[in-house]
Amino acid sequence: MKKLQLLLVLLLLISLAGCVSQPADNDGIAVNDNLETIYNFSHPAPNHATGGQPKKHEVAMLADAGVDMIVNLRSHAEMADIHEAEWATHNHLAYYHIPIAGADDLTEENVKLFHQTLWLNEDKNIFMHCASSNRVGALMALRAAWFQGADTAEALAIGERYGMTSLRKRVEELLNE
Repeated sequence: MKKLQLLLVLLLLISLAGCVSQPADNDGIAVNDNLETIYNFSHPAPNHATGGQPKKHEVAMLADAGVDMIVNLRSHAEMADIHEAEWATHNHLAYYHIPIAGADDLTEENVKLFHQTLWLNEDKNIFMHCASSNRVGALMALRAAWFQGADTAEALAIGERYGMTSLRKRVEELLNE
């Protein structure tokens, strides 16, 4: 009798274990040829993609590929006639706009906001963009150095992997201050 009770309790525990909610597996972004149509598209990490300004249909393709959120680094002026927030909402994507107009906006405050946005959403698949991914790479480099403990060489390598090009000189200056 005791063995039967023990067996029943064990079976009950096993069945209850299957009811416990587990966090969803994040397999990363499912990159496909369609995403390559996004200007300067890159996939520098399993849960990060970068590029230039996506078009409306490309936002839908990002959602289909498993992207959960978009971080837009273009300035307000650049976004005047682009309704990306609406496109993201229509496709059930979180949307963050951190306007970076150029080198003068590479401030500790802006990098901190960028860092916090990524840190609070580290379990999400994120597409980050500006016009070409240059600002994305610059912010990733500064984030790595200022908030994640990377040395200058590591930070610059991260920045380049994420698309930094013409902002490299300004990023180096900031890292050497």
